[in-house]
Parts: sequence; C-alpha cells; structure tokens
Amino acid sequence: MSDPIFINQTVILAKVEAVKGTDSTPTAAANALLISDVTFTPLEGEEVERNNIRPFFGDGGSTMVTQYVKLAFSVEYAGVAAAGDVPGYEPLLRAGGASVTVAAGTDVRFAPVTQGQESVTVYIAVGPNLQKITAGMLNVKLSAAAKSIPKLQVEITGTYKAATAGALPGALYTKFQDPFGVNKANTTLDLHGVPVAASGFEFDFGNVVVKRDMINVDSVAITDRKSKGSVTFDNTPVADKNWVELARQGARGPLHLKHGPGATNVVELIAPNVQLGKPTFGELDGIQTITTPLRFIPVLGNDEWEIVVR
Repeated sequence: MSDPIFINQTVILAKVEAVKGTDSTPTAAANALLISDVTFTPLEGEEVERNNIRPFFGDGGSTMVTQYVKLAFSVEYAGVAAAGDVPGYEPLLRAGGASVTVAAGTDVRFAPVTQGQESVTVYIAVGPNLQKITAGMLNVKLSAAAKSIPKLQVEITGTYKAATAGALPGALYTKFQDPFGVNKANTTLDLHGVPVAASGFEFDFGNVVVKRDMINVDSVAITDRKSKGSVTFDNTPVADKNWVELARQGARGPLHLKHGPGATNVVELIAPNVQLGKPTFGELDGIQTITTPLRFIPVLGNDEWEIVVR
C-alpha cells in the first residue's frame, strides 16, 4: 500500500509566461506562493451525453468536449520589505489583467488593462504528484474585514495537463511579508472624501474568464471586466453625508484604502470614480451600519483602480 499524501505537503509555484500557453518553468526558489484556502479541481469541462438508442436500459456514457483546470486559493495582502521590491503575488495580478509598473526605490503599481493581457504557468505539487497549468488567467478579489488578515482570493482557469510523478520541491517565501491585521492602527478607508468607520470591505476585479474550445482554438481569455465591491460602515448624520441620497443620485467619487502603518509593507487601493449602489441598513455592536455596493467606473479607460505596493 502506498504512503498517504498529506494535504499540507502542497507547494504552488506561478510565473508569467513569455508566450501564452508555453510553460514558463517556475522554480521553488523564485516563484513559490504563500497560500491558504486551496480548492483544486484538476479536471473540469463540459460533457455531452451520447444518448444512443439500444434495445436495453443503461447509461450510454459521455464524451468530454472541453477540458480545463480550476484552482482557487488565498494570498495574504501585504506590502514588501523595501520600496520598489516586487511582491510575491505579482504574477497573479498580472494574469488577472493588470499591468505592472516598477519605480525603483519608490513603489510598484498595478492597473487594469484591456489589451496585452498576460498569463501564468502554475505548478501544483502535492506530495509526489505534480500537476501543471499553462495559459492560466484569473479573477482576483480582495477581502479586508475589520479584525482579520486581508487576503487576495484568486481563481485560476487554465489548460489541462496530465499529472506526473515528481519530488516535492522546497519553497522560499522571502517575497511575502508578515501581514497586519485590519484595524485603526493599520488601516484607513476614505469613501467619497470621508473617512468611514468600516467593518467590512470587498473588492472584485470582475474579470470574465472563459475557456475557449473550438476548431483550431484551445485557449483561456479574459473577455470583459466590470470591477465592483461593497463596504459596510457606521452610518453618519445626513448633515455630514447623506449616503442614501448619494446612492439615489448614482453619485461618483474617490475611494482610498490604505493598509500598513509604516513607510514599507504598505498596500493601497486607489479608485477615482466609484459609484454608490443601493444601500441597506444593518447593526453592529448596537450601532446602525450601512452597506453599499460599489461600482468602479473608468474615467478615460483602464484607470478605474490602481493597486500600489511599497
């Protein structure tokens, strides 16, 4: 009988592909991801029932007409050790339809793109088994609730590759900094120019990721993006800010989420043109809260948000 495969013997590597769909050969020393909350579907796709007529009952079987892989996990949302360093989750944001701009000694900035999107190769090693994904493209969500560790939640869709045997690689996680908890000391959130006492914040790239299988075509693509989110915060007197009226008017304004108390190990989400959606009232600790959906609207195009890391 074979030895058991322990789930904590999981190493995930990711590296941007120079040519989409061509294995970029990520290494454990340079491309390991510090992850949690893993869900791995090694074979996904559409099946067509054969439905042949025969003179007896029974299942006629099916044929898979498209095959791909789904991989989801979380990465802690934190900054870097020195301003201008590239964070370990960089390939995930790039394969999520974002460009990267490095200002040496200053910061690294990610912004959405429509053309020239990139893809990643991902290796998933679990014990002695190695599964590879090529042409990986993904959606990204940010969760930053009070009294929690903020995390990027990613879902990757990629081309199916058969698993092979291989030794479990070692992994270096030096590109990943210890995260800060979401609280007053570490986190600020301004919505439409007002600092809000927020208990929950969600941001979703809103990518539409599709697996395309046609004659002469086997690819993964991001075909649309509608970034969205939501925020829950203590309601304010209408004399200070009438959030319901602003939502009724479809008002737009800036949003700025900053996380990290110092000059480094800081991450920011900056959005210039966020529209408030239909709010709902709630309660937390006996205090009235308001939850409003958010729409991140482009101004000139591909500028509806920016992630700054330093």
